[in-house]
Amino acid sequence: MSEIKPSLLPQGNVLIYEYGARLDKDCIQAVGDQIIKSRRLYNDLVATIRGIVTEMKAFVLEKSGPDAQRCQEEIDALNAAFDAARAENNEDAMKCIAESRREKWRELAVFVKEARKNHRSDIQSMYLSRIGKNSACETYRIRSKAVADGLGWATANQVLDAALTAFKKSFARGNAPRFAVGEDKDQDTLTLQFTAAGGVPVDTILAGKHGEVALSPTNGCGPRKYGELRFRLGAAKAATNATGTWQYHRPLPDGATAGLCRLIRRRVGKDYKWAIQMQVKRPPIEQEALAGRKPLVAVHFGWAANDEGRCVAGITDGADPGQAYVLKLPAEVEQSLVRSSAIQSERDSARDAIVPRLKEIEVPDMDIESVESLPPDSPEVRLARAADELKAIHRLPANHVAIRRLHRLCGMLRDVDFLPEWLEDWRKEDRLQWQSAAHIARRARNTRKGFYRQTAIDLARQYSSIVLEPLDLAKAAVKIDEITGERTEFAKKARAGRVVAALYELESAIRWAAAKAGSAMFELTGETASRCSICGGDVLPDETNGQLLHCTECGADLDRKQNGAAMAWQLANDDLESLVEAFWTETFAARRSAENEQAEKKQKMAEGRRKARTPIGGENTEVSRDSGNGANA
Repeated sequence: MSEIKPSLLPQGNVLIYEYGARLDKDCIQAVGDQIIKSRRLYNDLVATIRGIVTEMKAFVLEKSGPDAQRCQEEIDALNAAFDAARAENNEDAMKCIAESRREKWRELAVFVKEARKNHRSDIQSMYLSRIGKNSACETYRIRSKAVADGLGWATANQVLDAALTAFKKSFARGNAPRFAVGEDKDQDTLTLQFTAAGGVPVDTILAGKHGEVALSPTNGCGPRKYGELRFRLGAAKAATNATGTWQYHRPLPDGATAGLCRLIRRRVGKDYKWAIQMQVKRPPIEQEALAGRKPLVAVHFGWAANDEGRCVAGITDGADPGQAYVLKLPAEVEQSLVRSSAIQSERDSARDAIVPRLKEIEVPDMDIESVESLPPDSPEVRLARAADELKAIHRLPANHVAIRRLHRLCGMLRDVDFLPEWLEDWRKEDRLQWQSAAHIARRARNTRKGFYRQTAIDLARQYSSIVLEPLDLAKAAVKIDEITGERTEFAKKARAGRVVAALYELESAIRWAAAKAGSAMFELTGETASRCSICGGDVLPDETNGQLLHCTECGADLDRKQNGAAMAWQLANDDLESLVEAFWTETFAARRSAENEQAEKKQKMAEGRRKARTPIGGENTEVSRDSGNGANA
């Protein structure tokens, strides 16, 4: 059964503008210090949250009784057995363990549910109330300490929000958030937030008149136009700025205001790339006239590959599947991604050959505990750290050793003059391969993003309504079902194709283009590809080519994506007028609700500030504030 419903779009007058940047060498260290502080704050928050969650689980388990405690012990043992079976790729064992674990989960849930119900107020007051953004929460106090230690307040707020979001997502699954591993992070962000009502006019920022950020164009706007950059780091009293140049390739809207500005560092291979982002609110504009646009276009997503390339969607503005066209990803995108993946495979093979040789190295008979009384930078301490790391690698299979860990080991061995020549040769070669693979993949992803954006803009400008049939991409990413222990229906090749196609980028680009162009958007759920768009009969996939469908009633041979797009168009077109009316009714209602919530929030904040300025005696006195008055780094 198919269903079509309006799809609420992002707010079309709030946009993100991003510009490439280069920083001066003398400010790189100061920026790095802010990034280190933000990373440390996140892990401090996660450590606190994990501790609170552990205490809460122990409390609930204690109140659930001995039967629940016994059940939890059995589940812990089954979890360990499941992980061991997964490591050995033993599918039969995983299925058997998963079945037993499901029974224990259901048994435990009965005990725990009753205990949570009976002690709900205690759980809230003793544990959950300690996690949040109020000044009484432990997490907020940790955030405030980080600000006192020099981290910009808006960056601290951003990190706190990220930690709380991770907590909410993990807690819904009964887990605690995970720590962030710095070596695994490819992007770090520092934020400036402007507290002025309505934001800061972008003209003020472009004129270099704002105290926290200045983006001053020196020779206009265009593909090769550059300007000077200044971005405040930390508290205003520190008077520390990141400086450099930025590429002003795209003009900011006239009369727009900026709510926040971000300095972004992205890692590409061994290199770092910098960017400046502006969250801009453009002035209210009238909905673009829809006259001259076609009424409806349908988009059916998929990521199958054939001899002609990677097919990512079927698109049509009519009922005839023969008129639909299949959108293909530019061939160079997949070729580059395949090449990058091949280089990564070579790196993995070289790693697998290096680790056995590392295990032949005789480890010095010393450890950290034996030299803990010595200075941290002494040769003995460095040697003990290298020995501990080498011992840890000796205990792991080759494919469980991260390549980054081997590079870190090389640095540790070099510091104590213990680095073999063959290991140094591997390090140099692997570094070149790492850089090559990362840059090839980055160029391919940028090409794909540009292609999707242009496709989305063309659709939004040509059609007043767009119906999408989105896919459950998260489901396609799962290899082993944790509930059943069985492999999912998507094979390794299908999951790899999902990564190459990156259909979320295309879907997101279409939604944003529709928001800015004033096009109505609908979502279709249902099996459109299982019915013939010509006669409505059932279809069967070809035995050798799953993208070819045969109708069992009219005998038509149909392309899966063309057929799906045509079916989606037919379903939406049957009731287009009422769908469009419902879309705009919900859209305007959502906008009014958001405006009311924002106004209410501002009123509460103003009331809170008024109370903070009013002492118990009743006289109104101003509380001193940071001279920055509204920004961070």
